Amino acid sequence: MLPSPLQCFAAGHDQPTPQHFALAIYGGAFDPPHAGHASVIRRVLDSCDQVLVVPSYQHADGKRMADFDLRCAWVERLAARFGDRVRCCRLEHELGADGRVIYSYDLLSRLAKQNAQPTERLALVIGEDNLTRLKTFHRAAELRQQFGLVVADEEMTVHSSAIRAMIAAGQAIPEAWQLPEIQADLTIYRRAV
Repeated sequence: MLPSPLQCFAAGHDQPTPQHFALAIYGGAFDPPHAGHASVIRRVLDSCDQVLVVPSYQHADGKRMADFDLRCAWVERLAARFGDRVRCCRLEHELGADGRVIYSYDLLSRLAKQNAQPTERLALVIGEDNLTRLKTFHRAAELRQQFGLVVADEEMTVHSSAIRAMIAAGQAIPEAWQLPEIQADLTIYRRAV
Protein backbone atom coordinates (compact mmCIF):
# COMPACT_ATOMS: atom_id res chain seq x y z
CA MET A 1 0.00 0.00 0.00
CA LEU A 2 1.42 3.38 -1.01
CA PRO A 3 1.53 6.07 1.70
CA SER A 4 -1.17 8.69 1.57
CA PRO A 5 0.02 11.92 -0.01
CA LEU A 6 0.68 15.19 1.69
CA GLN A 7 -0.39 18.51 0.29
CA CYS A 8 2.07 21.33 0.95
CA PHE A 9 1.04 24.96 0.63
CA ALA A 10 3.54 27.81 0.59
CA ALA A 11 2.70 30.80 2.77
CA GLY A 12 0.10 32.96 1.06
CA HIS A 13 -0.79 30.34 -1.60
CA ASP A 14 -4.08 28.51 -2.07
CA GLN A 15 -2.79 25.76 -4.37
CA PRO A 16 -0.54 22.93 -3.18
CA THR A 17 2.97 22.77 -4.64
CA PRO A 18 6.09 20.85 -3.64
CA GLN A 19 7.64 22.63 -0.65
CA HIS A 20 10.40 22.10 1.86
CA PHE A 21 10.09 23.76 5.27
CA ALA A 22 12.61 24.25 8.06
CA LEU A 23 10.05 23.39 10.75
CA ALA A 24 6.74 21.58 10.62
CA ILE A 25 4.59 22.09 13.71
CA TYR A 26 2.25 19.20 14.48
CA GLY A 27 -0.07 20.07 17.34
CA GLY A 28 -2.84 18.14 18.99
CA ALA A 29 -4.03 16.59 22.23
CA PHE A 30 -2.09 13.33 21.69
CA ASP A 31 -4.43 11.81 24.28
CA PRO A 32 -3.00 9.21 23.61
CA PRO A 33 -0.68 9.34 20.60
CA HIS A 34 -1.20 6.42 18.22
CA ALA A 35 0.02 4.82 15.00
CA GLY A 36 -1.88 7.38 12.91
CA HIS A 37 0.18 10.17 14.50
CA ALA A 38 3.37 8.21 13.76
CA SER A 39 2.27 7.86 10.14
CA VAL A 40 1.78 11.61 9.80
CA ILE A 41 5.20 12.36 11.31
CA ARG A 42 6.93 9.84 9.04
CA ARG A 43 5.38 11.40 5.93
CA VAL A 44 5.91 15.02 7.03
CA LEU A 45 9.65 14.38 7.42
CA ASP A 46 9.87 14.23 3.61
CA SER A 47 8.81 17.90 3.46
CA CYS A 48 10.81 19.47 6.28
CA ASP A 49 14.06 19.54 8.19
CA GLN A 50 12.46 19.03 11.59
CA VAL A 51 9.05 18.20 13.08
CA LEU A 52 8.01 19.72 16.39
CA VAL A 53 5.19 17.74 17.98
CA VAL A 54 3.28 20.08 20.29
CA PRO A 55 0.84 18.59 22.81
CA SER A 56 -2.00 20.94 23.75
CA TYR A 57 -1.78 22.39 27.23
CA GLN A 58 -5.35 23.71 27.24
CA HIS A 59 -7.70 22.20 24.67
CA ALA A 60 -9.33 24.81 22.41
CA ASP A 61 -12.72 23.10 22.87
CA GLY A 62 -12.30 22.84 26.65
CA LYS A 63 -12.06 19.05 26.66
CA ARG A 64 -10.30 17.32 29.55
CA MET A 65 -7.09 15.53 28.68
CA ALA A 66 -4.64 13.23 30.40
CA ASP A 67 -1.88 14.94 32.36
CA PHE A 68 0.24 17.25 30.18
CA ASP A 69 3.57 15.88 31.39
CA LEU A 70 2.45 12.31 30.73
CA ARG A 71 1.31 13.18 27.20
CA CYS A 72 4.65 14.92 26.59
CA ALA A 73 6.51 11.83 27.84
CA TRP A 74 4.49 9.73 25.39
CA VAL A 75 5.29 12.10 22.52
CA GLU A 76 8.99 12.08 23.47
CA ARG A 77 8.99 8.26 23.30
CA LEU A 78 7.30 8.40 19.90
CA ALA A 79 9.72 11.07 18.67
CA ALA A 80 12.70 8.88 19.62
CA ARG A 81 11.69 6.52 16.78
CA PHE A 82 12.60 9.20 14.26
CA GLY A 83 15.91 10.43 15.68
CA ASP A 84 16.98 14.05 16.07
CA ARG A 85 14.61 15.43 13.43
CA VAL A 86 11.50 14.96 15.58
CA ARG A 87 11.05 16.32 19.07
CA CYS A 88 8.38 17.16 21.57
CA CYS A 89 7.84 20.88 22.13
CA ARG A 90 6.37 21.95 25.50
CA LEU A 91 5.93 25.60 24.52
CA GLU A 92 2.17 25.51 25.04
CA HIS A 93 2.76 25.00 28.76
CA GLU A 94 4.76 28.22 28.93
CA LEU A 95 2.34 30.18 26.76
CA GLY A 96 -0.77 28.83 28.49
CA ALA A 97 0.44 28.96 32.09
CA ASP A 98 -2.18 31.61 32.84
CA GLY A 99 -4.94 29.22 31.71
CA ARG A 100 -5.61 30.72 28.29
CA VAL A 101 -5.98 28.66 25.15
CA ILE A 102 -3.06 28.80 22.74
CA TYR A 103 -3.92 29.28 19.08
CA SER A 104 -1.90 28.01 16.13
CA TYR A 105 -1.04 31.52 14.94
CA ASP A 106 0.40 32.50 18.33
CA LEU A 107 2.33 29.24 18.66
CA LEU A 108 3.87 29.47 15.19
CA SER A 109 4.74 33.14 15.65
CA ARG A 110 6.61 32.37 18.87
CA LEU A 111 8.39 29.39 17.32
CA ALA A 112 9.50 31.48 14.33
CA LYS A 113 11.08 33.99 16.73
CA GLN A 114 12.66 31.34 18.97
CA ASN A 115 14.17 29.51 16.01
CA ALA A 116 15.20 32.69 14.16
CA GLN A 117 13.31 31.55 11.05
CA PRO A 118 11.26 33.59 8.60
CA THR A 119 7.61 32.70 9.13
CA GLU A 120 7.29 31.22 5.63
CA ARG A 121 9.88 28.55 6.59
CA LEU A 122 7.44 27.16 9.19
CA ALA A 123 4.42 25.03 8.34
CA LEU A 124 1.42 24.02 10.37
CA VAL A 125 0.57 20.32 10.01
CA ILE A 126 -3.15 19.55 9.94
CA GLY A 127 -5.32 16.64 8.96
CA GLU A 128 -7.35 16.77 5.79
CA ASP A 129 -10.49 17.07 7.93
CA ASN A 130 -9.24 20.42 9.28
CA LEU A 131 -8.58 21.93 5.86
CA THR A 132 -12.23 22.93 5.49
CA ARG A 133 -12.24 24.34 9.05
CA LEU A 134 -9.06 26.37 8.56
CA LYS A 135 -11.02 29.57 7.88
CA THR A 136 -12.44 29.35 11.41
CA PHE A 137 -8.99 29.28 13.04
CA HIS A 138 -7.94 32.27 15.14
CA ARG A 139 -6.33 34.87 12.83
CA ALA A 140 -6.84 32.47 9.92
CA ALA A 141 -6.00 34.96 7.15
CA GLU A 142 -2.72 35.96 8.82
CA LEU A 143 -1.91 32.33 9.56
CA ARG A 144 -2.24 31.38 5.90
CA GLN A 145 -0.47 34.51 4.66
CA GLN A 146 2.57 34.14 6.89
CA PHE A 147 3.03 30.38 7.37
CA GLY A 148 3.11 27.29 5.21
CA LEU A 149 0.67 24.44 5.57
CA VAL A 150 1.11 20.67 5.36
CA VAL A 151 -2.13 18.73 5.01
CA ALA A 152 -1.92 15.02 5.76
CA ASP A 153 -4.52 12.62 4.43
CA GLU A 154 -5.65 10.02 6.93
CA GLU A 155 -3.65 6.89 6.17
CA MET A 156 -5.53 4.81 8.73
CA THR A 157 -8.79 5.44 10.52
CA VAL A 158 -7.75 5.63 14.15
CA HIS A 159 -8.64 8.27 16.70
CA SER A 160 -7.49 8.81 20.27
CA SER A 161 -11.11 9.02 21.45
CA ALA A 162 -11.77 5.50 20.10
CA ILE A 163 -8.69 4.16 21.88
CA ARG A 164 -9.78 5.74 25.17
CA ALA A 165 -13.30 4.35 24.78
CA MET A 166 -12.04 0.85 23.98
CA ILE A 167 -9.72 0.82 27.00
CA ALA A 168 -12.49 2.13 29.26
CA ALA A 169 -14.77 -0.66 28.01
CA GLY A 170 -12.09 -3.32 28.55
CA GLN A 171 -11.72 -4.02 24.83
CA ALA A 172 -8.48 -4.85 23.06
CA ILE A 173 -6.97 -2.13 20.88
CA PRO A 174 -6.20 -3.29 17.33
CA GLU A 175 -2.50 -4.04 16.96
CA ALA A 176 -2.18 -1.67 13.98
CA TRP A 177 -3.27 1.29 16.13
CA GLN A 178 -0.81 0.76 18.95
CA LEU A 179 2.48 2.41 19.86
CA PRO A 180 4.55 -0.10 21.84
CA GLU A 181 6.42 2.82 23.45
CA ILE A 182 3.36 3.84 25.48
CA GLN A 183 1.21 0.71 25.62
CA ALA A 184 1.89 -0.04 29.31
CA ASP A 185 0.75 3.45 30.37
CA LEU A 186 -2.67 3.31 28.72
CA THR A 187 -4.24 1.76 31.80
CA ILE A 188 -4.95 5.33 32.93
CA TYR A 189 -8.00 5.23 30.65
CA ARG A 190 -9.57 2.23 32.43
CA ARG A 191 -12.75 2.97 34.29
CA ALA A 192 -12.50 2.83 38.04
CA VAL A 193 -14.38 -0.17 39.44
